Amino acid sequence: MKIGIAGTGRMGSAIAQRLIECGHDVMVWNRSPDKTKASQAIGARVAATAAELTTGCETVISIVTNATAIESVYHSASGLLSGEVRGTLFIEMSTVRPVTERDLAAAIEKKGGQMVECPVGGTVGPAREGKLIGLVGADDAPFQRAKPLLEQMCRRIERCGAVGAGATMKLAINLPLIVGRLSAKRWRSRSPWA
Repeated sequence: MKIGIAGTGRMGSAIAQRLIECGHDVMVWNRSPDKTKASQAIGARVAATAAELTTGCETVISIVTNATAIESVYHSASGLLSGEVRGTLFIEMSTVRPVTERDLAAAIEKKGGQMVECPVGGTVGPAREGKLIGLVGADDAPFQRAKPLLEQMCRRIERCGAVGAGATMKLAINLPLIVGRLSAKRWRSRSPWA
């Protein structure tokens, strides 16, 4: 399968490596072109623009830092949605608010594409090994289309509902982790033993 990956930071690069090892033809793009070098070194092709990913791939995965990055990657003049979108499956894996995912899905559907959101639990190691936990929000048809690929990236896939539900679940899971870290930091700063 021809797969594009927009966002080749640590997680995107690890996912690219995993998919290349699974036998896929992977093309990558990043807003900072130097971040594509690691993926290129293991066999990924590098796209000149985000639009080239959409035009040249059946499925495009995006995993970027925040909603501002999603706006830039998808909606800029040479962004993913400026390419040939009709028939393309987008798997959006960033950790962002549910409204960001819902708005993006509407924009993709308006251009004739399909979207599955799948924020993930796990770090670089599990990403390389295909052992992430995927929290999916999607309608049935795009989910069934994405499922074989998600199974190559994730050891566990939880379908949470429609687009937006995956982001809601990821934020719900992250909240106690953040509170725990903040509490531990506060305790250490006040403890005479720290």
